Amino acid sequence: MGSATPNSLTWFCVRRNGVARSSGWINGVPLKNLRKRTKARPSDIVEVSVVEKFDPVDTTQFSRVFCNRVRGILGMEVVFRGKVIRFAPTHMIATNLSFQRLLESFLEKKGAGFDEFSAEGQLRSFSAHQFLLPDSKKKKPVDLFRGSTLVEPMSYTLSDRAEALANGIGQWFMQNMAADGSLPYKYWPSQGKNSPADNAIRRFLGTLALARLGALQGNQSMLDAAQRNLRFNLKRYFKDIGGGRGAIVEGSEAKLGAAALAGLAIMDSPEREEFSEELTMLAAGIESLVDNKLGFRTFFFPAERDSDNWNFYSGEALLFWAEALRRGERFAPTLEQCVKVSKCCRKVHFQKRNPAFVPWHTQACTSLFAYSGRKEFAKFALEISDWLLPMQQWDNLPPDLPGRFYNPSQPDYGPPHAASTGVYMEGFADATALARALGDSAREATYGQALQRGLRSLRQLQFRDQYDTYYISKKNRVLGALRTEAYDNAVRVDSAAHALLAAVKILRPMEFGSVQSKTGSIAGAFSRTMSRIKRTK
Repeated sequence: MGSATPNSLTWFCVRRNGVARSSGWINGVPLKNLRKRTKARPSDIVEVSVVEKFDPVDTTQFSRVFCNRVRGILGMEVVFRGKVIRFAPTHMIATNLSFQRLLESFLEKKGAGFDEFSAEGQLRSFSAHQFLLPDSKKKKPVDLFRGSTLVEPMSYTLSDRAEALANGIGQWFMQNMAADGSLPYKYWPSQGKNSPADNAIRRFLGTLALARLGALQGNQSMLDAAQRNLRFNLKRYFKDIGGGRGAIVEGSEAKLGAAALAGLAIMDSPEREEFSEELTMLAAGIESLVDNKLGFRTFFFPAERDSDNWNFYSGEALLFWAEALRRGERFAPTLEQCVKVSKCCRKVHFQKRNPAFVPWHTQACTSLFAYSGRKEFAKFALEISDWLLPMQQWDNLPPDLPGRFYNPSQPDYGPPHAASTGVYMEGFADATALARALGDSAREATYGQALQRGLRSLRQLQFRDQYDTYYISKKNRVLGALRTEAYDNAVRVDSAAHALLAAVKILRPMEFGSVQSKTGSIAGAFSRTMSRIKRTK
């Protein structure tokens, strides 16, 4: 690394404030001479991919070879009708385009379809060393992997890593909140613009996360921002749907999960009295969807969508109930109502298990145990956490992917995603605190390791510094936020919110009354437990 041989084929892109000024392929120019050769200014950053090896790819194997997992690692060479074009791995990350989209775009310009290309064209993949040549002659080339610097697996303590993650996300929230209190739902860094997509549940997750971080840090500016954001979201989505019930309405739909997340956000609001009426009506709406078989129905309307997203919404609603009961809210259900609904949910879950169910019900049952001390809640939370644990990936992966949650043998569980890892981390944070409170040191250590690994994954996905954002002109729009995946740089508010909620739970874990842990944090307890285990081996 750090040099190119006389025969090296090298991709370069000279960037000024993130914007590409010139780019192309060049042969046999050492890295130390590349800035001069490309006429880069002193303040420019030069993106570099030095080709290592070409491998032919049969066109019938396109999808197998050029999959998402290698996007940003492998480059692609296309030969067709006398034209040779190469797409460097760093270029693909910077443009956020898939192999398929790049090939389609090329063929569109040629007026050809894939069948014609398959019959006449040729493909090669290539690996490449990736570098940034920074904006100072004194700095050495910066090694990149998939267009980013690598986060080491275990180089920081759990609390340090959680705090760094939380601080960055908090910065992103504060920098991206508009004067009216709104936050972007989804942002495309490579295009520098917001997506037209929207989702109320995920917006209220952002509200909740910001309020909890503000409370943790005692940051009044952040608490005020959370209140503005809550006000904006309720004004936009809250509706009186009759019978004393309130709901969060998007177009022609009203979801149980949205009502539950809005209710949780109000309960954590620094000035919740402003929305006491909405909270009471949301609670009445949630209660109206109780079902003797499912635990909860999932949609107020339309009727044909009822039972959709049950794995998510049933747990979100039960968590709202649990937190209302634990906090002594006047509209809270009875403990027996929670027991009955939880039993229904367990029965449905065991009929067809799904990982999306786990983190929400883990949090709900941990909260119910903290309130009641009933061991059935603790037992179930630990049981489903144990079941989820093998879905966290660690070994035999590219070095930027370990720690994420994904089961490739069960594609119906969904693709890997920052928001998925984040919400699973929320569940494991509560499960770790629960195991510690019960004196279950083996589970405490196991779950603590899952948190450490998950934080590594989330920090890898976070836009952390000038190297992560070398191709982005509007850096304030992304710094602190999380990419959707290592190979997809789209930013979504729920990815940030779930990661932040998990970090806050790690830094300020659940308390359990008479069985409350005497230790101050999950991070501290994890370190102590691992030390004990090492001493006994």
